[in-house]
Amino acid sequence: GWFFDEISRPEGTQILRYAARAIELADDVSGVQLELEKEFIGRLAFAPSNVELFKTGDEVYRQLVATAKISLEQVAAHYAINSLFTTYTREQRIYCYNAKQHDYQMRRMGNLSLAVGQLELVSEITLECKNFVFAVLHLGGWDFHCCIRSFSGQIVYEKLKQKLFDALQEASIANVIMTMSELFGERSFSLKDLFAEERQRIMGLLSQKTLNRLDQLYSQVYRDNYSIMMAFHRDNLPVPQELQVAAEVALGHRLLTSARGLERESSDGKLSVSYLAELEALATEVDDQQCRFHNLEVKEALERLIVSSLRHILHDREHHNVEEDIYNLERIIEVDDRLNLGLSLTNAQEIYFQSLENYIVPLCLGYIQKRNNAEIQTNGVEEGEAWELPQINKLLQLGKKLAIDVDRWLNQLY
Repeated sequence: GWFFDEISRPEGTQILRYAARAIELADDVSGVQLELEKEFIGRLAFAPSNVELFKTGDEVYRQLVATAKISLEQVAAHYAINSLFTTYTREQRIYCYNAKQHDYQMRRMGNLSLAVGQLELVSEITLECKNFVFAVLHLGGWDFHCCIRSFSGQIVYEKLKQKLFDALQEASIANVIMTMSELFGERSFSLKDLFAEERQRIMGLLSQKTLNRLDQLYSQVYRDNYSIMMAFHRDNLPVPQELQVAAEVALGHRLLTSARGLERESSDGKLSVSYLAELEALATEVDDQQCRFHNLEVKEALERLIVSSLRHILHDREHHNVEEDIYNLERIIEVDDRLNLGLSLTNAQEIYFQSLENYIVPLCLGYIQKRNNAEIQTNGVEEGEAWELPQINKLLQLGKKLAIDVDRWLNQLY
């Protein structure tokens, strides 16, 4: 192998991983992996690294190569922990492994969840095949204790499973973990041993549960102390930080819920009036409580709503209720002005500017010609598409809301 001027660069690291795999294959035929790997790591100690974290090649191997190895036991642990959050079919593909579930049972006791199963794994690349028994205990939150062992017969497996569930019935975490260690050995796996993608997904699920509980807690604090906070504001006194934080979290959660609801009910581009009114009421409450928000999800949801609503207005050639649609779109922009979310109107501006030349200006010219009793020639707008003056005016005023210069056409209309 070779590398450039630094052994820990991706090129050198990948070559070391190839070497590690070669040592692993040698173990399959000779059973001397420990000696080969030990000698190889010893030689790497003479290869200097310019990175202070590693210093020499042996540390590069330990941190970047050894940790990248994936055994069938790790895949089984990934399957076991993930099974608490995913309903697997009897046969399931997990990346480049095929998993066949022979048995699976899960029981809960309060905050504890214990799953025990029998699993057959086959690597699609090496065709390596192995049968495992697993047990995974979720203690709540981020704490998992997973153990893996080879399958050694159905009778042994059934006895093992019964012992584990008997231990769970005693509702003693220590007893369950001791039983798992007795049956599987001391080696265990946890959340950090999952493949990165699934680990991050589960972390998101667990975090969301915590956030939901916090939202409920802060909302209760805010409701219980609403009148007190208003009294502070009336007398121009600083609100205690704890109460202000509760207000911002509670109102932020309600804003997010309303924004999601508005987006969900406005999928065709026509804005839901009820959710829009709720959003405006929340903006008033936020202003009363002098809250500040930097919620990216609310911001992005409103940006998408502005774009979809604008497309609906510009593409609705029958222009039914166009004035109402424009008014509702302007209401969203005004909500942003009150909440100071800092919406980006770039996409909406581009859509409007493109339509300005292709559609809006011909509408204006068509109206001007009609007003002057000239021959109706709408310059690209089909007869029957010409809008009335109030509608065209509203459309141009919307352009001003989007920071588009339309004064020239407004002046010509009047």
